Amino acid sequence: MSQQEPLNNTSSARPSVGSPGRKLPVSERRTQANRRNALRSTGPITERGKRTVARNAIKHGVLAREVVITAGNGKENLNEFHEIVERLCEQYAPVGVVEESLVQTIATCWWRKARVIRAENGEIRKRLDLLAVDRALQISDESNLNVAIEALNLRLFGTGKFNDRVYSKERWSTLQDVETNLRRHRSGLDYLCGLLMNAKLEITSEGYISEKLQEKICSAFYFWDNVFALACQTSGPPNPKGEPSPSPDIETQEADLRAALVALIDDRLERLSHFEGLAAEREELALDAEPRRCSLPPADATDKLLRYEAHLDRQLYRAMDQLERLQRQRGGEAVPPPLNINLERRR
Repeated sequence: MSQQEPLNNTSSARPSVGSPGRKLPVSERRTQANRRNALRSTGPITERGKRTVARNAIKHGVLAREVVITAGNGKENLNEFHEIVERLCEQYAPVGVVEESLVQTIATCWWRKARVIRAENGEIRKRLDLLAVDRALQISDESNLNVAIEALNLRLFGTGKFNDRVYSKERWSTLQDVETNLRRHRSGLDYLCGLLMNAKLEITSEGYISEKLQEKICSAFYFWDNVFALACQTSGPPNPKGEPSPSPDIETQEADLRAALVALIDDRLERLSHFEGLAAEREELALDAEPRRCSLPPADATDKLLRYEAHLDRQLYRAMDQLERLQRQRGGEAVPPPLNINLERRR
């Protein structure tokens, strides 16, 4: 019997993926190593690790995903919420889906109650931070409104009730609000400064303020700086057509009046620059306080906060009571059913 030669198939056989005859790329070798390690992995070994993994369902449940604001100006810290869930889990040690969902409910109630405190903080901040600015505007308006009422011709408004001071004052207050809003924001202050700069230019070039510009100044300044508005109204042409030239003494007096009016305009421009600083401060403070104030849906603050917090308290105590009852039942304790009282009105 002839001796057979050993078969040599090394030239025709293709190395397998895991054979040592082929050097795999680094990424592919790493992938295979990860797969082999995953097969040997048994998960968390310590009791603490097992508890942490078991709470992942609570941390990332539906309520946990939706209650935390994770983007925008009102962004909240997700890790802080997870810490609350961890501490509640350590206290209650929930077992099963129902108990875990109740722990989620308790955590979300605490989280939302913190929002109530932030919203209340924002409402108070907004009132206090802007109090000095609003008070300065209020004092300025109140001190000028009475002067404007005494100097204003009631027939200009055509109310038909010239002796009804209360009715007329309400209408004038509305017009004053318009002038106040011009000083409340920088855009309105730019408009007022433009009027004064044009008036100053007309005085220095023509010697008086044109009638059209007088009307605009009166409309913009009458209810908060009545004396200045009247002073601008008296600035007419120094020598109307058809009249003889004034004497040197009168010309000197008119020059002095023009200089005094320019000085008044400069003083009002300086006052407006002060209001510009207040307006910038107001906008900055409002911008800082607004995110806190808007932590809740917009509504009348006090009533909304109280009702919202009471609603959260009911949810919180109901969830805590249900969780306690379930855990007592699970421990073998006989728990009577909860007392249910219907407070609806009978018809």
